[in-house]
Amino acid sequence: MTQPAGSEGLEKVRQILFGEESARLERALADERRQAAEQLAEIERRTGQRLDELAQRVTAQLDDLSRRQQAHAERVTQLLDQVMAELTRRVDALVADTRAQVDELRAKNTDLERRKLNAADFGRALASLGQRLTTDSPADSASSG
Repeated sequence: MTQPAGSEGLEKVRQILFGEESARLERALADERRQAAEQLAEIERRTGQRLDELAQRVTAQLDDLSRRQQAHAERVTQLLDQVMAELTRRVDALVADTRAQVDELRAKNTDLERRKLNAADFGRALASLGQRLTTDSPADSASSG
């Protein structure tokens, strides 16, 4: 089958026109791909910058928190040292006071024991004197009468 000469020209025109259109569409598609790639790269760059900024902020906040915790720990340690020093002072005072009271009680106990012995000696002396008086009394009354 042979095509008429006019139809051959029409086909050629169609190929040229569609080839041009296809080439234009391919160029437009390539341009859009390039723009999309540039936009994606820009988004990635901005995202990277934001992530870096956030990382710096987080690092700064963590450093600040660490400094605060360290300062707090130092303050707590200082307060605990003060409390321990005060407790030690009070315990030492209580121990000294208790020892003084124990020594005082021992001295009183020794004094009481001494007085008890003196009272017992005095009681024996009175008893002995009483015995002498009672034994000497009937004899004295008989000789005087």
